[in-house]
Amino acid sequence: MRLHHVSMATVACAGLMALSAWAGPLDKTECVAPAKPGGGFDLTCKLAQSALLDGKYTADPMRVSYMPGGIGAVAYNAIVAQRSVENNTIVAFSGGSLLNLAQGKFGRYGENDVRWLAAVGSDFGAVIVADNSPLKSMKDLVTAIKANPSKVVFGAGGSVGSQDWMKAALTPMFNKDTPKHETCVPCVGRASTRHGRLK
Repeated sequence: MRLHHVSMATVACAGLMALSAWAGPLDKTECVAPAKPGGGFDLTCKLAQSALLDGKYTADPMRVSYMPGGIGAVAYNAIVAQRSVENNTIVAFSGGSLLNLAQGKFGRYGENDVRWLAAVGSDFGAVIVADNSPLKSMKDLVTAIKANPSKVVFGAGGSVGSQDWMKAALTPMFNKDTPKHETCVPCVGRASTRHGRLK
């Protein structure tokens, strides 16, 4: 199994949150992707953009803007605090964002400060390596981790304790003590993680 061939499309999708009910014609629509372009939040916004346009709910493509930071925390707080009256603005969200929100890492706003609108996909996760990596299979990865877990570096779309970190830490390749020795490099979004690992 070549690990770098795992499809990144399965990593990306999440849900959408809306701040209020959509009223009247959908004009001046915007989807905020709480990360840099190219990742799952971006994909979520593009799927919403396409669905609304194809369904003729918008005359023009929905604008996609980017507001990276805190796995959605920066966008969540900015939209709730400063733009809550924008009926046609939605924000892409992920399971990782929801985990951080539930843990109180988003600040003073909670899950009841927005109107949850829809889910447009699933967030599975993936293991990828550079093409020239000595790791060519999951067996190679497990062997390397068991030999010396601190020498295997994981990139994650969040910090230690985030959903990405937990996906790696909870897999059968680790024993109960291994996550304490895992090296995790936090990135702003999975697109940054993917690009950083494949260089």
